[in-house]
Amino acid sequence: MVKISYSTVVAVSIMVVVVVAIGFFVYGNTFDKPADGPEKSGMTVTDMEGRTVTLNAPVERIVLMESSKTAELAAIVGDGFAEKIVGWDNDIKQNAGDEYAVFVAKYPQLADIPDVGSLDDGTFSIEKVISLEPDVVIMHNWQFTWAGDATADALTKLELAGIPVVFVDFYMDPMVNSTKSMLLLGKILDREDRAREIVDFYNEQTGIVYSRLATVNGTGPSVYIECASKDPSDYGISYGDVSWGSIVKKAGGKNIAEPLLAGTSKALSPEYLVSQNPDIVVLTGRNWSTPGSLKLGYTTTPEVARSTMTGFVQRPGWDTINAVKNHEVYGIYHGYCFSIYNFAALEAFAKWFYPDLFGDVDPDAVLREYHDRFMPIDYGGTFVYRYS
Repeated sequence: MVKISYSTVVAVSIMVVVVVAIGFFVYGNTFDKPADGPEKSGMTVTDMEGRTVTLNAPVERIVLMESSKTAELAAIVGDGFAEKIVGWDNDIKQNAGDEYAVFVAKYPQLADIPDVGSLDDGTFSIEKVISLEPDVVIMHNWQFTWAGDATADALTKLELAGIPVVFVDFYMDPMVNSTKSMLLLGKILDREDRAREIVDFYNEQTGIVYSRLATVNGTGPSVYIECASKDPSDYGISYGDVSWGSIVKKAGGKNIAEPLLAGTSKALSPEYLVSQNPDIVVLTGRNWSTPGSLKLGYTTTPEVARSTMTGFVQRPGWDTINAVKNHEVYGIYHGYCFSIYNFAALEAFAKWFYPDLFGDVDPDAVLREYHDRFMPIDYGGTFVYRYS
């Protein structure tokens, strides 16, 4: 018997085993081959946490513990993706309401998916997940960083209940692990050819950037990037060599936050920012619910993007920053730092950092092509923006 050091975890785990014992016999007998589903077989994969996971595949019933990953599932599966999501958290509704609205308009059944709670706010319900009888729960490496105890606790309980958990990563090392995560999803969904096609497109786009950057000599422009999810009076987090910060580095920029933050994310002081006098400022926007936050996304017009960016540009002291004086302040959709769409973020950064080298690169056009080829929803809105 494995001992668990925390008494509360032991108590809850025993309760979970008792609760599911009655129903698990039925679940276990239907797990290999649901009545109306395809023939399943055992599959062992290594997930993005380096864990060896055995599950029955192809998976048909998914609990998605970052519902914004609906976009990745939709790209891999196509029209049938909505039927595979049997539970999720509220991330897509709370932080990407524009994307949620576009998806629901075409796939109304998404509005009825049960909310199983979130790991980062203490609302996750193991009982609800068990009741949904998923083939797999998909989690994300960043959840260990931002909600480590809750994630570890949920993982323990799910394993005791016999429910496989697969971790993907589009955030901690996005330019390396996003394609690996897509291939992993393709494997467990029995859509490996489709996932490979998406990855090939991704590699084609990023390859354009990397091959040209290889010809650059010297240090790139200094860059400040901030998550603009708050009112301009309150500085949002910046990034060291992780997430957005790692994309800045890959695109040939010099991230002013990295010396302070290393591999973490935290707000920088206004004084430090002004003293660093960055050449480029990038603000990330989304369909945030916070008043004053930067709005970008499927339902945002360029006019709205500009009006919500103005308060940031007019912060005290920003008129002395080179980026503001030279009209080098940009907005980009925040969801791109933890999604397969980060190829477009890389292209946008490269274009902003080295306009002479990437004058022919059009991230907006590439995003439209990606939607045309892989997404079941149409492309529209404002995802990249230059303030002028």
